[in-house]
Amino acid sequence: MNIVLLEPAEPNDAGEVTLSDHRAQHLLRILKVKPGASIRVGLLDGPQGHAEVLAVEARSVQLRCSFDHAAPAPGRDVLLLAFARPKVLLRCLEHATALGFGRIILFRSRRVEKSHLSSHAIEPATIEAHLRRGLEQARRTHRPEVVLVERFRVLIEQRLAELVPQQNRFVADPGAAGEAALELVPPAPLSLVIGPEGGLIDHELGELQGHGFRAVRAGRAPLRVETALAYLTGQLRAARSRTSPGATEDA
Repeated sequence: MNIVLLEPAEPNDAGEVTLSDHRAQHLLRILKVKPGASIRVGLLDGPQGHAEVLAVEARSVQLRCSFDHAAPAPGRDVLLLAFARPKVLLRCLEHATALGFGRIILFRSRRVEKSHLSSHAIEPATIEAHLRRGLEQARRTHRPEVVLVERFRVLIEQRLAELVPQQNRFVADPGAAGEAALELVPPAPLSLVIGPEGGLIDHELGELQGHGFRAVRAGRAPLRVETALAYLTGQLRAARSRTSPGATEDA
């Protein structure tokens, strides 16, 4: 946890708040804070700042907060992520949030088992918890929008134009001719499709390429889904920075 996230209504008018949940346990057991210490805090979907530790009890920590730093702007990049095994899916949600994606679209690929769609992993409370973990890791406060589309055909035929920018569309494909060192159109956001373990089927790849998604490869060896996500995001953002030096990493 690299930032303590607070709900906007938690601090009182003086900026004071007492924590007694997992956040307090992290401060007490991991950071071992003492009165007078300063820690980084942020309001969920809002500004960031610092807090002074006022008091420490066995299971609680009292803080006085000052939110005087603008939070990094919400990301504009879009991730289209195939439903995966619950543990993999939740790790990917954390990684994508930490990487600053502004929208995460979850969709069902042909190789995804239908049972994944009824998993606890896609319950709103579970998704919310893992988005917050990603924010805490990356010192961000803005949560990405998460959109669930249960059928690939619905995504392609009905939702694509609404949810995904027209430019800078890419799809991960282990069989692609090249890696992600491609030119992007600045300053437009990028959109990246990551398939399930085992990859997208040929029909799905063809449909995506027919809608302007360029196939890119994450290195030479097969990678885990979350590793491919981080690898390709880094490569594509580096390519965007080379094309437009003023572009932010998660524009």
